[in-house]
Amino acid sequence: MSIKKSLLALASSALLLMSFSSPAISSSPLIKTVNGVGQYPENYQGTPHRAADEDPFISPTNAVLVLIDYQPHILMGVKNVDHETLINNTKGLIKSAVHFNLPIIFSHVGVGLSGSKPFLEELRALAPNAIIIDRTSVNAWEEPEFVGAIEATGRKKLIMGGLWTDVCLAYPAIEAVQNGYDVLVPEDTVGSITQLSHDNGMKRKIQAGVKPITWNVVLAELQRDHARKATEHETGRIFLEYLFKMDPDKGWK
Repeated sequence: MSIKKSLLALASSALLLMSFSSPAISSSPLIKTVNGVGQYPENYQGTPHRAADEDPFISPTNAVLVLIDYQPHILMGVKNVDHETLINNTKGLIKSAVHFNLPIIFSHVGVGLSGSKPFLEELRALAPNAIIIDRTSVNAWEEPEFVGAIEATGRKKLIMGGLWTDVCLAYPAIEAVQNGYDVLVPEDTVGSITQLSHDNGMKRKIQAGVKPITWNVVLAELQRDHARKATEHETGRIFLEYLFKMDPDKGWK
């Protein structure tokens, strides 16, 4: 082969490789900022949603809400956080999940076995379509029905809360990480018998790969873009009521 033909072959190969490895670049971006003010196409609905398996954050298509043992007798043992604050934050979390149609799994312990009081009705009422699983094991991950319910969602990001931080939440959260799940714990929705118990429970989970967040982060990540008008209004109402403790009907006035 002549030198000229060899160079042409190399050039062709390089162009072919670039066509596979270089991302397409849009010649006309959807948004353009002029003098500090964004200019948008008509009926702009925000940035496109990422594919569920490619999004590093919580999204409406990749996450599941899992809450464990929010029962009256277990709540009584929570001493490191005010119960009103804990329940308020948990309500905000549940309403966020319902608003974005996440699969929701509630689990309580000892109801059928020993007549324990079930999952708090004021929380259950916010998510009437949630799956309810009764257990005997302190570690929910040792109950096939619990694990099966999570697996059935086909989702890998678990937003997981529970009472107490260092016991009934810690065990399944740690095991979920070991089984390939991305586990995020909204720390302001959980608690334990002492501050030390709570802190140790969080440390243990973090060392295992669990990620601590707060409940408002869940809502912010699910909404993600203010231009997604189909969900923006109700997102704002949830923030007003449960984060800012304001009347959502009055808004910011």
